[in-house]
Amino acid sequence: MRRLAPAALLLAAACSNAPPQSAEGAYRRGLAALDAGRPRTARIELLNAVKAAPGSPSVRLASARAALRLGDGAAAEAEIERARRLGAPAAQTRHLMAHAWLLQGEPDRAIEEAAGAPPRFAGYAARIRGLAQMDRGDGGAAAAAFGEALAAAPEDARVWADVARFRRWSGELAGAIAAADRAVALDAADGDALVLRGELTRGQYGLAAALPWFDRALELDPADVSARLARAATLLDLGRTREMLADTRRVLADAPGNGRAFFLEAVLAARARKFDLARTLYGRTGGAYDEEPAGMLLAAAIDFETGHADLAAQRLGRLADLQPDNAKARRLLGAALWRQGDARGAFEALRPLADRPDADSYTLSVMAAALGKLGDGRAAAFYRARAAAPQRRSEAALLSPPVDDATLAALRAEAEAKGNDAPAQVALIRALLGRGQGGEAVARARRLEAANPGAPDAHVLAGDSLGITGDFAGAAEAYRRAANIAFTEPVALRLIEALRNAGDTRGAAQVLSLFIAQNPESVPAQMLAANALLQARRWDAAILRYERLRARLGDRDSTLLNNLAWAYSETGDYEAGLPLARKAWALEPRNAATADTLGWILFKSGRDRTRGLALLRQGARG
Repeated sequence: MRRLAPAALLLAAACSNAPPQSAEGAYRRGLAALDAGRPRTARIELLNAVKAAPGSPSVRLASARAALRLGDGAAAEAEIERARRLGAPAAQTRHLMAHAWLLQGEPDRAIEEAAGAPPRFAGYAARIRGLAQMDRGDGGAAAAAFGEALAAAPEDARVWADVARFRRWSGELAGAIAAADRAVALDAADGDALVLRGELTRGQYGLAAALPWFDRALELDPADVSARLARAATLLDLGRTREMLADTRRVLADAPGNGRAFFLEAVLAARARKFDLARTLYGRTGGAYDEEPAGMLLAAAIDFETGHADLAAQRLGRLADLQPDNAKARRLLGAALWRQGDARGAFEALRPLADRPDADSYTLSVMAAALGKLGDGRAAAFYRARAAAPQRRSEAALLSPPVDDATLAALRAEAEAKGNDAPAQVALIRALLGRGQGGEAVARARRLEAANPGAPDAHVLAGDSLGITGDFAGAAEAYRRAANIAFTEPVALRLIEALRNAGDTRGAAQVLSLFIAQNPESVPAQMLAANALLQARRWDAAILRYERLRARLGDRDSTLLNNLAWAYSETGDYEAGLPLARKAWALEPRNAATADTLGWILFKSGRDRTRGLALLRQGARG
């Protein structure tokens, strides 16, 4: 069954005036294109119909529907207003006007308008109210509205697609996937539902698995901009840049000035370290992403890499306020402030990261330097020691710094008072993990997991809690449950580590191989794979992976440079290995591993045996 009654019947219900004969052909072709899921084609036909019959309310409403399908709320509003002036009853068009207001960023007006829709359009009106409530951040009201929409139109594919969006928004990904599947089953020709299912598949199975969904949408309508952009973004993350550029250029040919296309091209240029080009491309977005986290981070990275650390720090400060847990933003903010000579600012920006158990050596080194400049030698020595021997990643990667007794008591009281409030439970569980109270954390995480089986974050938190108590097999099972819903990078890395800690190295290798097959551009996964090759003494293969990572990351990661230097030395290529070992040691001269590698290469190559022995002794002392 199709998502709605045929468009012609809907329009006839809204306005009984048939279009003049002069417009009938274009009008019917436009309706057919709408029903087939080709709104761009429909809009062209219906614009022709409007020219032929500007006084027909039916034609105006059909044109409005095409504009709504294309996300053009202003054009839809104008056409609906004209149709009303031409005799279309306002009550019969309230659901459409509500949709137009929503697209223009007016959720309150959309809710008010939808409330007056007649019963025959109750499903449409209720789903618009649900989307508007999402925009307002009211999850309870949105859930109620979508419940009404499903009751009124249980066979409407668009209702199910928006229910999927709501469930994804609220973190219930398993339910979102089921709703998207239902939408596709009801209307396999609905490009919007296909794109949504592809987006969910990206998280569920990986990048490569998502492409067929976008391809199906483009087979139905090659002019589907949202499908082409979704495919372009996925191809970019897969590293298939030529295909990605073909898609963005097709979008810009069909929709000149499309900001998303320019944004994706700017990301590609930045990843290729062509920052001047990235700046130019980002400028062509017309500021569309200046207040979006992804845009703020990209623009800041461009500023930082082109010598404008002050501008980068301004953007990143705002982003850190919006997203305090955004580790990439905080790390870059700390680097930008440090480059400006603001030791206090760098310290404050990096402290939430440096106090985590999985802090990286770069963050710890900058923290140590900042504290040294501030005159706190004791604290600087503490972070410097951690940088020299960084802890391996742990299942506690989501933890905040340990809280004091009063804060823990307040969090426990709030969790007890709000037994069904997931955020309150999560906050308490994380605090318990930070305090090392694994037993209580596990019990609460298990209850949260049972109450939210479709939310991957609940399973991840259960895995983190079990890992802290040493139950790595149990942690792996919890992460598997999360991975079955959302096989994302954080979930995959946790699962790999839990399996290794549980002694299942083969299973860990299989998960890593599967994740890389779907996400070949993942830096942490590629680093794990390169490290595994190094441990297996497959020097040439390890060199190949490390060099690819180095081309992307530059010469700032001491661990990467150190491992690459070691691999080269084991093949006897000291000319390639020695400069890399020197760079790694220069970045972290107190790190035992960098001292050991440089010392060994100097000694073994005969370049400077005395210096080599001194460094080897330093490495042995740790």
